[in-house]
Amino acid sequence: MNAAVSDAFGETLAEDAPDVSIAEVLVILGRHYGLTGSARPLPGERDHNFHIQTESEGEFVLKVSHPAEEAGFTDFQNKALDHIMTVDPALPVPSVRKSLEGEAQFMVSVGGSAPRVVRLVTYLPGQLLSRSPTSAAQDRNLGIFLARLGRALRGFFHPAAGSDLLWDIRKVAKTRPMLAYIADARHRAMVERVIDAFEQHAAPVIPGLRAQIVHNDMNSYNVVMDASRPEMVSGILDFGDMIHSPLICDLAIGAVYRWPAEGHPLAPAARFVAGYQSVQPLEIEELGILFHLIRARLALIANIASWQAERFPAKRDYVLRLITEVWASLERLDGLSSAEARRYFLDHSKPEQMPVSQPSPASASADAERALLERRARLLGPTYRAFYRNPIHLVRGSGVWLYDAQGRKFLDAYNNVASVGHCHPRVVEALSGQAATLNTHTRYLSEIILDYAEKLLGTLPSHLGHAMFTCTGSEANDLAIRIAQHSSGGTGVIITDFAYHGATIATAQLSPAAVGAKGVPAHHRAVAAPDTFRDGGRAARDFARNVAAAIDDMRAQNIRPAALLLDSAFSSDGIFFPDGSVIREAADHVRKAGGIVIADEVQSGFGRLGQGMWGFANYGLEPDIVTLGKPIGDGHPMGAVIVRPQLVSSFGSNTGYFNTFGGNPVAAAIGIAVLEVIEGEGLIENARNVGAYTGALLRALQSRHGMIADVRHNGLYFGVELTAEDGATAAAKTSSVVEAMREDGVLISSCGPRGNVLKIRPPLPFSRDNAEQLAETLDRALSKW
Repeated sequence: MNAAVSDAFGETLAEDAPDVSIAEVLVILGRHYGLTGSARPLPGERDHNFHIQTESEGEFVLKVSHPAEEAGFTDFQNKALDHIMTVDPALPVPSVRKSLEGEAQFMVSVGGSAPRVVRLVTYLPGQLLSRSPTSAAQDRNLGIFLARLGRALRGFFHPAAGSDLLWDIRKVAKTRPMLAYIADARHRAMVERVIDAFEQHAAPVIPGLRAQIVHNDMNSYNVVMDASRPEMVSGILDFGDMIHSPLICDLAIGAVYRWPAEGHPLAPAARFVAGYQSVQPLEIEELGILFHLIRARLALIANIASWQAERFPAKRDYVLRLITEVWASLERLDGLSSAEARRYFLDHSKPEQMPVSQPSPASASADAERALLERRARLLGPTYRAFYRNPIHLVRGSGVWLYDAQGRKFLDAYNNVASVGHCHPRVVEALSGQAATLNTHTRYLSEIILDYAEKLLGTLPSHLGHAMFTCTGSEANDLAIRIAQHSSGGTGVIITDFAYHGATIATAQLSPAAVGAKGVPAHHRAVAAPDTFRDGGRAARDFARNVAAAIDDMRAQNIRPAALLLDSAFSSDGIFFPDGSVIREAADHVRKAGGIVIADEVQSGFGRLGQGMWGFANYGLEPDIVTLGKPIGDGHPMGAVIVRPQLVSSFGSNTGYFNTFGGNPVAAAIGIAVLEVIEGEGLIENARNVGAYTGALLRALQSRHGMIADVRHNGLYFGVELTAEDGATAAAKTSSVVEAMREDGVLISSCGPRGNVLKIRPPLPFSRDNAEQLAETLDRALSKW
């Protein structure tokens, strides 16, 4: 073998790796991933790849690296894939499946060789670009896709990005020794002319161009198209040639494989570049050398394939699979001057020349979302409503951020369900770990359920001694009402006049915010919420008196009071935090009438109000029952009823309670993790401190915007009441403010019987920077009026 060739390529291309057997692959799958299924080999230049079809978890690709491949380079690929999923989750790229030991990769001796890096990634279904019919729309879509991929990699770096990779166009001159392996003298001379022109015209320009980590190998065997719509890209494979390189080099590689069937030899490439520029415009210097880069890539393929065919006869068909197209393309381009090619790209690759019928990324996204909404309506029916006039297609969450299908990031200032942050790694670890061990119901003995009950009860007043687990806050309130009615012998429940307590039959009847004009059943009573804003706070001062009047009215109708059910933040009523004395006095009235007090902490609990774990404690209230939901599981469906033991002694023996999924081991593990995160990360203190800072920012806006009539908050729960200039309610304008903030990247909602209160309740890790973004965005939204 030519020594210069060996030195140029290094061991991964100069020496073939021992084969890996299917039996070895299946052992790896079972031992390291806990998977069973079938495996078949896939072609590859350096690695041994296997298509895995599992029996229960879909398809994967097992990648066994060349023995000479350094673990740092495969780590580079793993981390790049993770980064892409973070920045643009909608981009279809493989994701890394970790082993049972939690490793993205590990070393194994297979094929009788030295230890080799093993990885498992998801399989992307579809049809290879090499086998798909071509079209102008396909050319443009490929360009759009590559630009999005480059944009997703823009902020990423890894030490291995500087590896000396010969599949780097910039190093085409290093392949001169391989010219000897091109048998045809005419072809050999043509490739040499290409290298000479590259060194003269392109090499001096390259150091001054934009550079970043790029995919570096968008060839027709690495791109997967939609089998039913071959113009649409459904995935890109093989990140093994990634490198830090000029962006234009990445584009040139993709353009090479737009083989012209007829017409101008650069026509498909120009359409590809036009699609790319619709997302990432090119600089004039980049377009100026594109022709030389395209030809240099063709020269690389010709040299390397010719050498590999000689060196590895068993791979001859694989390495020469594109050689016919390569020679044809080089010959067609050989008749063009660099000036002619430059002018053609300048004239024919402008984004505005893309036909109107071909959607831009934004319009394609809109079309996809319309189709999703139509599918949703067809499959789920009319009862499911989406937030916002322009609904968001969310695909990922992390901390206080949510990401849509186009990779846009939204500050979540609304979802208290993800109380400790979206996809908190501690919670995810607890969920997956317990799910992989055991999940069953509470009629079997389980320590973890008891551990959770003990930890949860430890955060509550000592008189609340029993925990009963459900799957939702609605179920928790439903169960609390059953217990209250059984223990009191009464039926009537008192709630506020625009409360929301759930979606079961019993709780929906106690949710005026949901049932609206239908009202509540005759045996229940709704009283005015303790509004601290209107009429100088008269409703708040009169709250206890109103509860007493409701009890008297029940008695006049021969209805026995069973309970007072209160949301500690009066969330749906408009978010109020009245003086604790009126709440305690109202509770006293109910107890004297034989009823019990239920504190609904589904929205206000788990540290949200910043003064402690529970909202009812802010009022100095000792409830008889506490109901929990939403933030209890950081997104996992969980609920709980915490109750005085004496209230369920009779209920348990006469009625009993069982919930198949309530309190299961996975839920218990998640619940423990949530409590540990709240404590370990100081999230209650954060709610108090950042809440105070956010409240100050919102009050500062009140001084600049007459629309803001009142700012109410406790911890990280805010109600910003808006009015029109004439003092009338401003529901329409409130809705417009919410929509404007959504378009500006911040998610909030509205509440209250008049629909004019901005409802703001972000995840507990909300920071001062997040608060400033919230206030600045709200300022812009209000300034439109």
